[in-house]
Amino acid sequence: MANSHGLKSSIVKKQAAARKLSKGKKKSAISYTGNENKQSRFNLSYKKRTRYMQNKEAFPKKKLPTKNTDTLIELGIIDERWFFRKGKKKNFFTKSMTDLKGFDYYGMPRS
Repeated sequence: MANSHGLKSSIVKKQAAARKLSKGKKKSAISYTGNENKQSRFNLSYKKRTRYMQNKEAFPKKKLPTKNTDTLIELGIIDERWFFRKGKKKNFFTKSMTDLKGFDYYGMPRS
């Protein structure tokens, strides 16, 4: 009777596996009912809003300790050409993926 709704058996099996994986996750999900404006409630479902807030709280925005380039080079956050060492290879001065000469992190010309 598993196929009475007209779906292929492979889809029904995938749905059953997904249901089995999601068991017990509702209890662990933290609900968020805080400061939400009307527009965000209209655009996003409750589930997406709660996940968004959980992710936002779990990964707070990292701020640089200082804006002084010499100090950032000493701390090892940026290199001599002002590229960030970790994460996206962005240039601190130009705020793009290239330095002042138009070369990227690896020294290749980037158009």
